[in-house]
Amino acid sequence: MKNMDPILSLIHLHKDFIFHHQGGTRLSVLDNFSMKFYPSCTSILTGPSGVGKSTLLRMIYAGYSTPKGKILIRHRGRTVDMASAPPALVYEIRRHTIGYVSQFLRVVPRVSALDTVIEPLVARGIAESKAKVRGKELLERLRIPENLWALSATTFSGGEQQRINIARGFIAPYPVMLLDEPTASLDPRNKQTVIDLITESVDAGTCVIGVFHDKADQKKIKVRAVNMAPADISPLTEKQEVQA
Repeated sequence: MKNMDPILSLIHLHKDFIFHHQGGTRLSVLDNFSMKFYPSCTSILTGPSGVGKSTLLRMIYAGYSTPKGKILIRHRGRTVDMASAPPALVYEIRRHTIGYVSQFLRVVPRVSALDTVIEPLVARGIAESKAKVRGKELLERLRIPENLWALSATTFSGGEQQRINIARGFIAPYPVMLLDEPTASLDPRNKQTVIDLITESVDAGTCVIGVFHDKADQKKIKVRAVNMAPADISPLTEKQEVQA
């Protein structure tokens, strides 16, 4: 985009997986992958299963190592390479700059659903009382019954756990938000709520990068499609040309 600096730059990324229990078989997932991502823009990663969409999100979040290449993120006025950042800095970036909604919620026994949701705000030093107001608002929007808020999500259904995961992901503002199939197990009304949350975040300046297998969901939120097999970008829409 013209007159706008990227908030995230991926430079010549490579990623292989070696299956030691299968004779050292090597699977190449990413090969010299480069891409730039911008504030106030949604990018959807597309391509067949196994092409590296979820892997790329995990590499950006430093959940997977990056053996070759750079992942440059703007964090609090400076540029950091997530591929080589020390753990303490990675945790700081996760707290303030990169949010991530994975396919699965890490459920902690004896911790209430509400406390699970508000943890990212509390970690930033927000008063628990204030964080709970925002947490309850999100749980209501995502249609989690109030009588479940004080319970651990260990006994929740898959769809309920995913909505807790989404509420936790969106409770704090992040410059970059990574979404790995956030609508996969949701009914149409809750899917629309998630799409609304994405739209609100982008309007506030967030760079959203997501994986959505549902074509209808892609159509509702797509601004830029990043085809990862081979790496490419779909032509600019008329709306993008006006913004660019």
